[in-house]
Amino acid sequence: MSGMPITREDDMDRREGGPRSLAERWAALPLRWKRLLLAVAAVLLFVLYMDWVWPVAEKWNAESDRIEAVLDRAEGNRSQLPSSLAATVESLGPIRIPSTEGEGSIALAETVNAAIRSHPVTNFSFDARAGARLPPAALREIASGAGERVERVVGEIGFTATAEQAAEIISELEASPDLESISRLRISRSQTMDRRVDVKMTVEAWVLGSRGRRTRR
Repeated sequence: MSGMPITREDDMDRREGGPRSLAERWAALPLRWKRLLLAVAAVLLFVLYMDWVWPVAEKWNAESDRIEAVLDRAEGNRSQLPSSLAATVESLGPIRIPSTEGEGSIALAETVNAAIRSHPVTNFSFDARAGARLPPAALREIASGAGERVERVVGEIGFTATAEQAAEIISELEASPDLESISRLRISRSQTMDRRVDVKMTVEAWVLGSRGRRTRR
C-alpha cells in the first residue's frame, strides 16, 4: 500500500483534459448540496434587500410623495393668486430652493463677486455673516429633514462706482436666484472721487441650517 501513488484531484483534472469549470463543478454536486446552497443564497439576498434596498426605496418614495404634495398644493393655489403677483415675480426674478449652509454661502459670495468683477469699481468690500433665523413654520415643505430650519446668510457690500455702474450692479444682484433680497441700500455722493457714488448694501440668502445651532460665522 505504501508504494501506491497518491492521486490528487488536480492530477485527475489534468488527465481529463484540464480543470473543470464552475458549471461542471456545480453539475457534479449532489442534489441536497445544490438545494442547501440555493437556500443560503436566497436568505442572503433577502437580508441584503431588507437591510439596504428596502429602506432606500422607502425614503425615495416618501420624498417623491412630499414633492408631489407640494406641487399639487402650488397648482391649487395658482388659480387663487392675484394677477398683479405675476408682475411682481417677473420683476424680482427667479429664486432657488434654499441649499445647505456651505453651498448657500459660496453661492452668495460667487454671485456678488461676479456682479462686481464685470464693472470697474473701487473700494470694494464684502463681509458675510450669520443672519436671524426664519420662523420655525417658514418653508416647512422645504425644510423637511429632521432638525432643519431655514436661516439667513447676510452679506455686507460696499463699493465706489459711477451712478450708472452702481445701478447695473444692483440690478444684477436683484435678478440673481441665489439672493433672496436686498434688505438695505444706501447710496451717497463720493467725498473722494468726482462723479462717483459710494454704495453700501446688505443682501440676504436663505440656507438650510440645524434647529439646534446658529449658522457659524
